[in-house]
Amino acid sequence: MKKWMAILVVLMFAVPAMGQLGGMPIASDAATPDVGQLRGLAGVVIGDDANIYGGRLSFAPVQGLTVFGDLGAIDFDAHGIDLGWAVQGGGLFTLPVKLPVDLALRGTLGMAMAEGDGADITWTTLNGGVLASKKIEMLTPYGFLGLNYGKYEVEAKHGGGDYDDDETDLALGGGVLFSMNEQISFYGEIGHVDDVFFGVGGRFAF
Repeated sequence: MKKWMAILVVLMFAVPAMGQLGGMPIASDAATPDVGQLRGLAGVVIGDDANIYGGRLSFAPVQGLTVFGDLGAIDFDAHGIDLGWAVQGGGLFTLPVKLPVDLALRGTLGMAMAEGDGADITWTTLNGGVLASKKIEMLTPYGFLGLNYGKYEVEAKHGGGDYDDDETDLALGGGVLFSMNEQISFYGEIGHVDDVFFGVGGRFAF
């Protein structure tokens, strides 16, 4: 009975955490970056059931394209689930259009793993959509609209069967970048992928 209760706890927290991993944080504008630009980011994504702490490196290899990679840790509120890890990679392509706002296509692929008392769980997410932003002096508001596909797999320990499920959700996000100078900026954002999440952090341009 105790084993089944532990597995149930893992399942209860699986779906919200899957949404939290999908594409978050955005923490970016849609403007064309300078070729060769390298940025670092550190921040936290806060949700009802878990928080993600991590960092990001982004690089602009060619005009209009930014690629990035994330590495972080997932801290669950529930007892019986250990600290997990998460990786995410993606790209941002600024569209060559003349509009009052900058537009870009953004996509990410993420994966995370965590260990519970009765089961191990693995998440995989694929997120894509359109990012829009507008620089207004030191502030740059931005918004994202897209879709997020997520799948989780639960492997029960000591028998008891395995579980898996997947779902596709609308992905919404928005926030503001505040630039202290050309190198240092801070961001705050809110997102919704199956649940509401908040993100805060800072960026540094090398």
